[in-house]
Amino acid sequence: MAKPTEKMRRGTYERDGERCVSCGAMWDLSYQHRAADGMGGSKDRPGPADGLTACVLCNARFEGDLQAKALRLGWKVPRWVRARGLAADVPYYHAHTGRWYRLDPEVTIRRPISVREAARMMLRVYGPDGPVKGDSS
Repeated sequence: MAKPTEKMRRGTYERDGERCVSCGAMWDLSYQHRAADGMGGSKDRPGPADGLTACVLCNARFEGDLQAKALRLGWKVPRWVRARGLAADVPYYHAHTGRWYRLDPEVTIRRPISVREAARMMLRVYGPDGPVKGDSS
């Protein structure tokens, strides 16, 4: 996936309260692609549901020791989810607010949802086994 436009990056940071979704940091923020770029990525620009705000440390850890947690909490989604246009159907948990959110696929806004609704959304996308541990492809 290509880099986000500056407008998309700024909108994502604002939507996420200028904080890392994982640790709540307000410094060294970066745009986190929810689906892995892979080898060279693509020319497609990310949409509003394709990225989150993460500090550079957490962003790097989402591909390492935090990968399973990132998949469970919607910070990462497998490539097949994005390829099927389902990224907006995977909610994410924002650690600083302690809430689950649904992302709008068209504009950079988030809507708070209940834990129950987040679980239903995850079940619809992933089935009863959930996202496969350690698989962001």
